[in-house]
Amino acid sequence: MEKLSPAIEQRTLESFARQRLMTLYGATVSGLAPGFMEISVLPMEALLRTSGIFHGGVLAALADTAAGYAAATMQPQDTSFLTVEFKINFLHTAKGEKLLASGKVLKAGSTLTVCQADLYTVQQDVEKHVATALVTLMKAR
Repeated sequence: MEKLSPAIEQRTLESFARQRLMTLYGATVSGLAPGFMEISVLPMEALLRTSGIFHGGVLAALADTAAGYAAATMQPQDTSFLTVEFKINFLHTAKGEKLLASGKVLKAGSTLTVCQADLYTVQQDVEKHVATALVTLMKAR
């Protein structure tokens, strides 16, 4: 996988550290490359339904965030994106030792960028694909 420039990597990690929702979730960046970001979250009671599975809203927030940062890694300057369309398919219950959300750019345009975000749970080193999202983002600045 191609490496990000040090400046874009630093900018992305510093911005992610300021995301209060991701801080609340205990989310960390576990992968970063041009057009790609992966976020990891461990199960915490506040993120789980009473049955012990990750809440769908948590999956959606992680998908949106991973997609947005994947888009931002493609920009030479600090650029913000707004989600203008979002669709998620929940494929399996999201129960595991860890939740991963990986966002990747499918098409970067001058105004709109289309990304895919895939979410996996990890249980005893086995990944299970639990959701996939298609996210369209618009440059805000």
